[in-house]
Amino acid sequence: MKYEILGDKIILHDADTFTPDGALASGQVFRFGCEKDGTWYVFSGDNAAKIREIAPKKYEIVSTNPKFFVNYFDFDTNYDMILSRLGKFEILRSALDYGRGVRLLRQPLVEVIINFIISANNNIPRIQKSVEKIAERFGEKKEFGYAFPTLESLSRASVDDFVSFGCGYRAPYLVDTIARLKNTDFLAELKGMDTVSARKALLTLKGVGPKVADCILLFGLNKYDVFPVDTWIDKVYREDFGGTEKNRKKIAAYFVDTFGADSGYCQQYLFYYKRSLR
Repeated sequence: MKYEILGDKIILHDADTFTPDGALASGQVFRFGCEKDGTWYVFSGDNAAKIREIAPKKYEIVSTNPKFFVNYFDFDTNYDMILSRLGKFEILRSALDYGRGVRLLRQPLVEVIINFIISANNNIPRIQKSVEKIAERFGEKKEFGYAFPTLESLSRASVDDFVSFGCGYRAPYLVDTIARLKNTDFLAELKGMDTVSARKALLTLKGVGPKVADCILLFGLNKYDVFPVDTWIDKVYREDFGGTEKNRKKIAAYFVDTFGADSGYCQQYLFYYKRSLR
């Protein structure tokens, strides 16, 4: 797959390993959608992009910041090589064929932490509503809508604010974690840690359990030797891999032992495929 930047546009050519649905509707992000004419849109940080297919396997991405979205969609990583490595596992082939357009997004870390604390024991439509209300109340108004709020702005939100946004019992966790991210060197230290150390650090944040920690590692820190286990991956483990373990930490360890440094990619392909069969 090749791309070129032309002004405010990214043009993708021979996009065999990218589709907007695979990249955006695979459980990684919550500020996205598809318009009636088939144009997809996504907001991240203070950036926005619209994506449309202009010819078979050729996409035009109009954005506020093309370089941001080249990195965001991970266009400089060769996904053909990843698919080739994972394709050696026969059990994965249906998921890989179905999800060739999946990509692991490289997102702003604070946004990922906040979003995935909200995601705990929640569903995607509710998460989307909560995140959008937070942006509307505390984010900067832009031409495309509202930017995701800065830590400075988020620090002004109260528990009652987050409750009113539909965050429920997670509201005090968000207030506590935002204060810690703003007032300590936690984020800078986190970015310099290996996977094991970063997971241990993330688990000290209020509202972050093992699954949320692994999502933050994968989607916010780009650690690919992790395998977040949710309801869908639990189903994959039991129905497709014949697993009997009930402890999700051990299920995650099983997958990481099996797929190693490609575990995070594998998780997304399996998650995206399993949800398509519902």
